[in-house]
Amino acid sequence: MAPNIGVMELHADVENIYNEASLARYCNANVTIFTTKLLYERVLPFFKEDKEDYNWVIQQKEESFRSFLKKIERHCTNEIDLLFINTFIALPHHQIFYYFFRPQCKIVHVVGRIERFFGKRHPIRYSSVRQFALSVLANASQCVANRTFPHFDGIWVENKDAYKYAVSAGYKKKISSLPFQYAHKKVRSHEYNGKLRFVTIGTVNDYRRDYRGLLNAFEKLFDSGRKNVALTVLGAPIESRGWQIVDRCRKLIAKGLDITFYTEHVPEEQIVEQISSADILISPNHVSMYGTGTFGAIVKAIQFAKPGIYPVNSLHHEELTSSSLFYDKIEELPSIIENLLSDPESIKELSQKAHINSEKFSLDKVAKDFQEYVLKKYLIDL
Repeated sequence: MAPNIGVMELHADVENIYNEASLARYCNANVTIFTTKLLYERVLPFFKEDKEDYNWVIQQKEESFRSFLKKIERHCTNEIDLLFINTFIALPHHQIFYYFFRPQCKIVHVVGRIERFFGKRHPIRYSSVRQFALSVLANASQCVANRTFPHFDGIWVENKDAYKYAVSAGYKKKISSLPFQYAHKKVRSHEYNGKLRFVTIGTVNDYRRDYRGLLNAFEKLFDSGRKNVALTVLGAPIESRGWQIVDRCRKLIAKGLDITFYTEHVPEEQIVEQISSADILISPNHVSMYGTGTFGAIVKAIQFAKPGIYPVNSLHHEELTSSSLFYDKIEELPSIIENLLSDPESIKELSQKAHINSEKFSLDKVAKDFQEYVLKKYLIDL
């Protein structure tokens, strides 16, 4: 009998909705997706014509957060064997409802940053009154989330480093370790044509990513005479610091740099187009903000078979090492890019290795591991 799998995401990561649901469906499970209207609209482009293969439970306009959680709880108790919960960190007045969320089925938390549940706190930010208040509230929510965490039957982490961290921190329940994502079946071919195109992905702010350092690097290249580089910033600005970075992009464009940026949510179709036509993904992320989590740029490197440039100690998928370059300080980026521009064959070689490495995350392979290390682990009695 086919298992009944639930995928729940009410706050943030729409791509996890698609990846988990499609993996379960590939393994012949019946899949129900629990989400909000906004996230439903954002995740639909991933499913394309396959939308009808899934059962959707979507929060209605008149439903409160509490009542929707209760609806999910009843549905899972009656119809679901195994529920995957993704983001469940919310503001404190919502967080408490997760504590009382107790459906009578197996529950696995899909954990992006395991450190949060073992003493790692959100940094208190003093850049504005609003940021200070939000960071204090985030830590209050984390305290409630830490008390909710033991209610789950196990966790799913995305790499060996996260698995080792959970074990060393004393986690005693079941742990599944495999990627949250897999490589796209059809990767559009792209060859370097004399202009080296970079893409960085993620919301535009200054506390998760060093966009100022990244833009400084590209301005330095431009000032040295290197006009054959382009940068696309795939993300919307948030708060005043994000808009300051956008203003800096505008000034650099006026100076002559080839930079593309966005001022609102970037649709999935545009993300696919920009990454497919890029040569290299580049990540200015602050490693301390992610722990054993995986940067968005690394996720896209897997999916689109692209080489990447990342901060040292940020790559938790050793399968990608040969198609990756690393920097200790973001000030090293101009020399790294200069070396690539001076040796076009190295760009071609990195691209070839990226295609080989991406195949290690094929749908067939990841789904086989999902069947073995997730479904069988929790549904052995079915």
